[in-house]
Amino acid sequence: MILIRLLCLLAGSAALAASPPLVVCVDSDPDGFDSALSDTAATHRAAAYPLYNRLVAYAPGTAALQPELAQSWASSADGLQWTFKLRRGVVFHRSAAFQASRPFNADDVLWSVQRQLDPKHPGAAAAPAGFPGAVAGNWSELIRAVVKLDDYTVRFDLTRPYAPLPALLASWPFSIVSAEYGERLAQRGQLAKLASEPIGTGPYQLLKYDKGAIIRYAAHPGYFKGPVAIGKLIFSIQADASVRVQKLRRGECQLADSLRPQDKAALAGDSRLAVRAYLPQITSFLAFNSQRKPFDDARIRRALSLAIDRAAIVRAVYEGQADTGLWPYSGKALWGVPSGAAPAPDLAQARRLLKEAGYPNGFDTQIWARVGGGASNVNPRLTAELVQADWAKLGVRAKVVAMESAELGRRGRLGEHDTIISGWMNSLDPDELYTNLLTCQAATTSTARWCDPAFDAEIAFAQAGSDRAARDKAYRSAAARFVTAAPWAVLAYPYAGLAHDKRLLGVQPSAAAPYQLERLRWP
Repeated sequence: MILIRLLCLLAGSAALAASPPLVVCVDSDPDGFDSALSDTAATHRAAAYPLYNRLVAYAPGTAALQPELAQSWASSADGLQWTFKLRRGVVFHRSAAFQASRPFNADDVLWSVQRQLDPKHPGAAAAPAGFPGAVAGNWSELIRAVVKLDDYTVRFDLTRPYAPLPALLASWPFSIVSAEYGERLAQRGQLAKLASEPIGTGPYQLLKYDKGAIIRYAAHPGYFKGPVAIGKLIFSIQADASVRVQKLRRGECQLADSLRPQDKAALAGDSRLAVRAYLPQITSFLAFNSQRKPFDDARIRRALSLAIDRAAIVRAVYEGQADTGLWPYSGKALWGVPSGAAPAPDLAQARRLLKEAGYPNGFDTQIWARVGGGASNVNPRLTAELVQADWAKLGVRAKVVAMESAELGRRGRLGEHDTIISGWMNSLDPDELYTNLLTCQAATTSTARWCDPAFDAEIAFAQAGSDRAARDKAYRSAAARFVTAAPWAVLAYPYAGLAHDKRLLGVQPSAAAPYQLERLRWP
């Protein structure tokens, strides 16, 4: 039996070594490889998906939840306790610096979660200002305790009923890290290595990262779902979309998402490539820093939102491949928002609101935008310039400031901006978007820095109930409050596109993700 297993492992390793590598063109660098430390899509693409697993996952091509590191879960009748039965036999990556002494178990769940809840936890030192998701979602207020019942059973004790807990545990910050590895690094004062030399359970493990150039991965031979079909994975980092297109055409990349509309059109005639469109949950918006004057006045925010020609942005930036935005997210991609289209610009009403607020002649401000583009906005700079021109009609003098994605995210979380072009994607339960971006607790790090207790009460009601219809009604009411308060000017709901080598199999875009790395394979 041992000989047979050894031969199977050797055969699998030989097949991995013989399979062609996969090169994925991506638009920006991660800001590390610890998903709990980041709220950027670039980091989660480079870390959460290839390197880690979570207790719960989304089924391929759908928004349905399925077991991953947890095999099953159940809630108590009062909704205050959730018990998760864990999968056995899951092994961590091995590196020259660390080899786990045991498989994944409950200790790893506790360490991964508690470091984000308890500032006295040894792992909390990695995030002196708090972990972004935990701070935004106020998890320490929600999760009373994470209890180890035995090596393969954990229980989440909550302070209040919270129906979306399984969906929350499927989100990026709940990626499971090795408790043994974390404890060793904490003892040595080297917690930063969790983000630079990561150890997870995911389908790939990190080999090398050259900032601004390339990330190299190797297949995890002990992956609990079985070794992936593609042994070598490479992320080629290129902010310039036109360069990514050329790399696809030359065969230097075999997969790329975040395509601009013109890229999709340019690649459509290439017989070697498949170009695919799909509707993810993506919102492109301009956030007003409501803790800075004059944006602390809802009349100012509404006035500037009313001035924006969203249809022009859809035409110029997305080349028609988006819907104009009004609500926090599109009802085509996610439930819980009213129907209704974005209004046309109303400059007369906008001028009246500015006058009421004491700014009849406008004011000076800035619009921050990232260099390059991504899934939520293929050309943030052009978007900012179009908004700049719209606001100029009101006498508002806006300077467009462009900066790299990582710096934009860092400074935005610190609240240094007036307004900022931003986006959110891949929420499959409304609570994830609302809790992370628009509640009072999120106001400490979110780009809007907005707080409305009445809005929070609507969200809390929706969180508590297990009845979908009641939750839907509460979220619709919250969305109406959002539109009135205008912490964001929602710009568009983009359609997404990706291109890949036609020989690449297993590409299945969904609202959750454009593809799942572990499902990709060559014929």
